[in-house]
Amino acid sequence: MSNPTSEELIQRARDMAPTIGERAVECEQLGRLPDQTYEDFRAAGFYRIVQPKAFGGYELDLMTLFDVSKEIGRGGCASSAWVLSILAIHNYYLGYFDPKAQEDIWGEDDNNQTCTPFNPSGEITKVTGGIEVKGGRWTFASGCDHSQFALLGVLIDHEDGGPPEFCQCVVPKGEFIIDHDSWNVAGLKGSGSKDITLDEIYVPQHRIFSLTKAIQGDAPGRALNTGPLYRQAFFPPSISSLVAPACGAALNALDTYAEKMKSRTLVFGAGDQVEKVPSLIRLVEAEAEIEMAELLIKKDNIELMNLAIEGKEASQEVLARTLYDNAYGATLFTRAVERLFAASGGGALQNDHPMQRAWRDVHTINNHGGLNFDTNAEMYGRVRMGMPGGSALLGG
Repeated sequence: MSNPTSEELIQRARDMAPTIGERAVECEQLGRLPDQTYEDFRAAGFYRIVQPKAFGGYELDLMTLFDVSKEIGRGGCASSAWVLSILAIHNYYLGYFDPKAQEDIWGEDDNNQTCTPFNPSGEITKVTGGIEVKGGRWTFASGCDHSQFALLGVLIDHEDGGPPEFCQCVVPKGEFIIDHDSWNVAGLKGSGSKDITLDEIYVPQHRIFSLTKAIQGDAPGRALNTGPLYRQAFFPPSISSLVAPACGAALNALDTYAEKMKSRTLVFGAGDQVEKVPSLIRLVEAEAEIEMAELLIKKDNIELMNLAIEGKEASQEVLARTLYDNAYGATLFTRAVERLFAASGGGALQNDHPMQRAWRDVHTINNHGGLNFDTNAEMYGRVRMGMPGGSALLGG
C-alpha cells in the first residue's frame, strides 16, 4: 500500500476539521487532546508527514504539515491543531538524532510520539557512558499526555570551561512525571502543555542530542536519513509548525465573521451589518492579512527545501528572514483576528462563540518565544545590514 500524497493528507484534514471543531469545548475542558482526536490524527497518518521513511514515515515536506494543521485549526480548535503540529514536528527533529535513539523510540512501535520541553533544567552530572539528571522542572510539554517519550532540555558543561552545550535527552514515559495541574491558561487550553518533573535518571550517550551542534550543521541522524528534508538547517524551517495553528484560527475567525455578518443587525448602527462599509472593509482587510502572511511563510520554506534538494546551504540572511517572516506572520494572523473580534459585538464574548476562542488562541501562539516579533525583527535587520545576527539559531 502506497503512502498518501500531500493533497490526500490535506483533504483528510479538511474532511476531519468540522468533527475536531465540534470537540473544541471538550478539548478545552480536558486541558488536553481528546483520546479520540489523537487516534483520528494517528489513523489519518498526520504524525508521519515529516517522520523518516526509515521508521515508517512519509518524509514529505514541512508545508504539507503546515496545510494539514491549518485546515484542522480552521475547523475551530487551534488547541488540537497545535498538538498535531507539535507532535508531528518532533518527528522531524528526531530525524537528526542519533540513529540508536531513533531505534529506541520507534524500533518497537513507529507510532510512538514525543513531547519536547526545550527549556533546560535539572542538575546534570557526567558519568561513564552518559549523564545523570537530578530534579528539574520542564515547562510547556505540549502533547505530553499522548507521548511515550520526552525530549528534555539540559545544559552540559564543557570540560574546557567554555559555554555549556545545549542538549536534549530522550527519556521514556514512566521516568518522568506530568504535573496535570500546571496547565491553567487563557489560550490553547486544550494543548496539554504541562510541566514535567523527574527525580533522578541515567541517560546513555546515544540518547543525548546536541542542539548546539545540530544548529551548526552537525547532526548524527543524517547518516541514516539522507533525504533533503533533513539536509535543511535544523531549526528555522520548522518554526512554521508553530504558526500553522494560528493561520487556521485566523481563517476560522474569518469564516465565522463572514457567516454571522449575513444575518447580524447592528442595534445601535440601525441596520444590517452586511450593508455597512466598515464591516466589509474589516472582512476583506483581514482576509488579505491572512493570505499575505501564509504566502510569506510558504515562500521561505519552499526556498529552504529547494536549497536542500540542490545540496546547497541556506545563507544567514535566508535563515534570519525565515525566522522573522514566521514571527511577522503570527503578528498578522493576530491582527486579523483582532480586527474581526472588535467588530463582532458582545455575542463574541460568549464561551460557546468560536470568535473568542480564536482570539485567545492566536494571542497565545503569538506569545511563543520562537515567534517573538521584536527579537526576530532585530536579528533579521542586523543580518540584512551585514552585522552579526546575535542568535545561536543561525548557527555559524
